[in-house]
Order: sequence, then C-alpha cells, then structure tokens
Amino acid sequence: MIQESPAQGGSTDSGTSFVLVPGAWLGGWCWKYLTPLLREDGHEVYIPTLTGLGEREHLARPGTDLDTHIRDIVNVLTYEDLEDVVLVGHSYAGLVVLGVAEEVPERLAHVVYLDALVPMDDNPVSAADFYPPEEWTAMEEVADDNDGGWPLLDDHPGWVGISDEDTAWMRKKATPHPLNTFRQTVAAENPETQAVPHSYILCRDNGMDESVLEMVRQLCAERAWELSELETGHWPMVSVPQKLAQHLLDIPQSD
Repeated sequence: MIQESPAQGGSTDSGTSFVLVPGAWLGGWCWKYLTPLLREDGHEVYIPTLTGLGEREHLARPGTDLDTHIRDIVNVLTYEDLEDVVLVGHSYAGLVVLGVAEEVPERLAHVVYLDALVPMDDNPVSAADFYPPEEWTAMEEVADDNDGGWPLLDDHPGWVGISDEDTAWMRKKATPHPLNTFRQTVAAENPETQAVPHSYILCRDNGMDESVLEMVRQLCAERAWELSELETGHWPMVSVPQKLAQHLLDIPQSD
C-alpha cells in the first residue's frame, strides 16, 4: 500500500513528509516519476493507494465511500507517526484530503490541491455535485453495469502532454473507481483546518472551460491560498513531473 524511503541528505533537513493521494482510477503507482525527485531533495514520500483501487482493488465493497478513503489516509498519518506533513490531493482526492485535514489538522504543515475538487463555499459538497445531472446519471448507469465502479474513459480530456507509452501504461493500470465515494459530502468546518496553509496547483489544459479555471483562481484569491499554474493536462505527475516537483519542493521553504 505504501512506499517510502528515509531522507537521504539533500537541500533541506526540515523533516517534511509528503503524503501524495491519487485521484479517481489511480493508485500509488501514478507517482512513480515524481517520488524520486522529492526523495532526492531529502524528503520522505508516502504514496498510499485508496481502498478499492490499484493493488487494493480486491477490497472494493458496496460500502466503500468517501469516509473509507479519508480513513485510509488518516491511518497512514497515525500509524506512521507523521507530523508536519505536506498533504497533496489530486483530482477527486481533493475531497479526501479536506476530510483528512478536518480530522487531524495538527499533523499537517500544508495542504496542496493538485488540479483537485474543492468546495466553492462553506456548504457540504460531494464529487457528484461537480457534474451536470445528465452526466452524473450516465456515470451511475455505467457504474451499475460495472459492479459499482466507474471506468476511466478513453476520451477523458486530461491526456494533454502525456506520451503514447505513458497513456497506455496509465490505461492498463487504471481501475474502476468506486462511484459510491462520489456520493458522500464533506465540508470545511474545523477552524483549525482553515489555519493550515493551503495551495492550489491548477493545470490549464485539464479540459475544463476557462470560466471554471477562473473560478478556481478567484477562490484562491478569496481564501489567500497560494496559486500555481502548469501548462499541461490533468495528470501532471506523469506529464510534467519535474515542474510539479519544483512547485512542491518550494512549499516547505516558503512556510
């Protein structure tokens, strides 16, 4: 489930631990280009796979939900005795890391939303809320025909910048995402969570309309979150790992 390596001497000695949480369809395997770059700088890196995905796909159950995935990551922090963590959530996992931050903010040094879902206001939100009703209905129908899992579609708009070889690798490794995880809501309600520094890394070629990108920029400005932008598709850990690593490595020094 988790791969990590001890700090190996680098430009920092802060003891920062990165916990990288993959988004829908993915597992810890998706970070393979990024993790060496962070470890070379002297950081510990943990790459847990959420229940029902990747090498843990055999654990998928009808009851696998957002709470399950939040518990996955809280348990990593707890049982690995991690503190001063830079917690990174990609895509769907934006809601996972929000739930983690709500529960154990004292363990976190920074929360990073990587082209991720985030609530636009103080109301509880689910991943399903980000989809138009007709699209969500179609997703439910596909999942019902696939044992409750939503498969990665070939026409996903996020493939920009990824080689044919890596596209084939990702499609081979991707597992249907337990759609029940998209139905449960989470909200930012803990004042201690809001006190943790936050950043957002936006991928400009993620397939979203410019109006959506602008909403993210406005949200970051309103909440005083640091905003970085990458000229790439939805999976920067594969398409531009070195640029992504640099953004992440700048975080511990900036706090």
